[in-house]
Amino acid sequence: MYVGMGGLGWSPYFNVSANSLHYRYSPGDNSDSTLSALSPTLGLAYAGRRRGVSFGGGYTWVDHEDAGAIGAEGGGRNGATASLGAYHNGSGRSPLHAQLLSNYNFGGRYLWARGRASVPFGYLGKQTSRIGVEVVGQGGGKGGRNSNSFQAGPTLEYMWTPNFRTTGVVGYKSVDAPNFPSRESAAYFKLEGSFSP
Repeated sequence: MYVGMGGLGWSPYFNVSANSLHYRYSPGDNSDSTLSALSPTLGLAYAGRRRGVSFGGGYTWVDHEDAGAIGAEGGGRNGATASLGAYHNGSGRSPLHAQLLSNYNFGGRYLWARGRASVPFGYLGKQTSRIGVEVVGQGGGKGGRNSNSFQAGPTLEYMWTPNFRTTGVVGYKSVDAPNFPSRESAAYFKLEGSFSP
């Protein structure tokens, strides 16, 4: 959940994310693990007419800490966090939209970063659909417990109303950790919703 102020220029924002992760280090390992995390962030955001940037700091609280948890976007250990975000919206008949989000957990020495870019797709009159690509990289760890993953795939965004949009992603994800005999790879699907009152 993101709460900020509209308009141009600098303004404060508050962001909080929560997640629960269920994972297993290898197919032959029957010891499943579950990790839950809560990550609030306070920061400043600058919004220009076509581009913007944000900086924030916060803390991640983790239940069942595991510095090498596979796919823990906020990191698998309690710790202070730093966040950076940026976006650029192009102009013209087919404006390119680009976005970068990143977060670093100092307690888990874990970095997560995602880049996206998209252009209008289909009927250009109202520009309600956009097609693009996302690339996500994350990894780190501490005390010999670490993991990393990389994923990429095409995105399709649809704006249902001026305030509500959904984004679907179908792509390929590759994961590696010391407990794996080799890198594990698989297709993934993700559906996101965004509501701006």
